[in-house]
Amino acid sequence: MLAPNAHLTYPHCNGFHEGGERVALVRYDAGAVRIVSVRWNGPSRDERTLHTVPGRVGSEDEPAWFDIARDSGRLAIVVGNVLQVADPDDALEAVWSPPAGHTLDKLVSLSADGSRVAVTTAAGTVWSGWQVDVATNRATLLFQKPWYANHIHYCPHDERWIAFSKEGPALETPDRVWSWHPDTAPAGRNALDQHAISDTPGAFVAVGHERWCHHDTAALVVGYGAGEARPRGLYLTYADDRPPRLVSSGERYWHCDISRDGRYAVVDTSGPSDAPGRGWQNAGNVSDILLIDLETGGSRKLARTAATRHPWHPHPVFTPPGDAILHNHLTSAARGVAVLPL
Repeated sequence: MLAPNAHLTYPHCNGFHEGGERVALVRYDAGAVRIVSVRWNGPSRDERTLHTVPGRVGSEDEPAWFDIARDSGRLAIVVGNVLQVADPDDALEAVWSPPAGHTLDKLVSLSADGSRVAVTTAAGTVWSGWQVDVATNRATLLFQKPWYANHIHYCPHDERWIAFSKEGPALETPDRVWSWHPDTAPAGRNALDQHAISDTPGAFVAVGHERWCHHDTAALVVGYGAGEARPRGLYLTYADDRPPRLVSSGERYWHCDISRDGRYAVVDTSGPSDAPGRGWQNAGNVSDILLIDLETGGSRKLARTAATRHPWHPHPVFTPPGDAILHNHLTSAARGVAVLPL
């Protein structure tokens, strides 16, 4: 176990820093949240605390998430409805508070250089997307929607594109995946026609847990096994006019990540990957970690773990070089983060 009693940040956020040699994780102490940094690959784990955030920033009932800018190492997190950032070796500082009546979503995204933060806020039934300039502490309103908009993150391949999701029950949401662009999609637009990919007349493929790519202006999206429409599995969908395509069939895919070169994907599963059924049928508390070859669509099981509610979903992610996968690991005796060398 790499780090007992600690968990990864959300999969479409980044926890790797210092050239990818270290990963930042979350620990819950009495009355505080600690963000710790661990050397994930080497003879010594060399754990150190990056930030101790007092108060109810998060807990195992309401997990804390953060993002780290890939190039600068700047960290962003929501603390008490205030967006805060910290440069390496510096303390957290307040950058932006939303307008009165707005509540910040916990999932935020930093641009690669750390100069901008994408966030969403809720005010009654209206959700707004914002881009915050860290140097000036000013926010620009990007879009507003009459539904729960979250999972905002910059497309790593082209940060002019900002992804967000229409949150809600997957089996009732036919337009989950959204993207925003200042010129070609200034109001935001749906990035996946879930009816068009369905082979069931009148039905749509239930999807979610999208993760936008480093190698293309595209997103990897899970077609859930719980949905009635097929085909189910992993899809690539695009910000431009290219049609979406199924890249791997699967009946239990749950969360996903993609290597930076676009060659491989990793998923966890809703139940044993070799058990009969689909979705959560015969699932128990089991989740498998599968490596998927995106050229062939084939999969290989790397590990088996357990899964309960957040934050103890497996949430597998590739290291920046793609030479290992990290995931939250849960057993009857221990919990923490595991490393799977490739």
